[in-house]
Amino acid sequence: MRQVKIFFVVLTCLLFLPGISQLFAQCEVIEKRQKLMNFNIKVTNAIRKALKENDFATIEAKAKQIAANMDKVPDLFPKGSTSDKSRAKPKIWEEWVSFNEKRIALRTAADALAKAAMAGDKSEVKAKYKALGKACSSCHRSFRGKKKKKK
Repeated sequence: MRQVKIFFVVLTCLLFLPGISQLFAQCEVIEKRQKLMNFNIKVTNAIRKALKENDFATIEAKAKQIAANMDKVPDLFPKGSTSDKSRAKPKIWEEWVSFNEKRIALRTAADALAKAAMAGDKSEVKAKYKALGKACSSCHRSFRGKKKKKK
C-alpha cells in the first residue's frame, strides 16, 4: 500500500513538472526583457547627455545598441509571457503584427539617429532623437500597462 502511495506522489510530481519548468522559463524571459528595456532607458539617457555635449560618437554607439536590442525583442516576448511583475499587455500577442511593426520602427529610428550622429549634424541628430522617443512611446502607449503602485 505504501508503494502505491509513493507511486502516485511521484506520478503527480511528474505531471506538474512541465508546468513548473514552463513557469520558471516564463519568469526568466520576463526578467531578461525587463533588463533589456531598463538598459535601453539608460542608453537613451546617455544619448540625451551626449547630445548636450555634442558627443556624436557616443550618440552613434548608443543608438546602435538600441537598434541591436530591437532584434532581440521577438524572442523576449513568447506568447502569453505575462505576470504580476510584467507590464506587457496581452494585446501584444493579439496584435503581434502591429507590435512587430512598432519594434521595426524603433530600430529604424535608432539607425537613423546613428547615421545622423555619424554625419555630425546637430539639428538632424536632435530631430532623430525626438523621432526615437516617439517610436518608443508609441509602442509603450499601445502595449505596456500602467506602472503598478507599490503597496
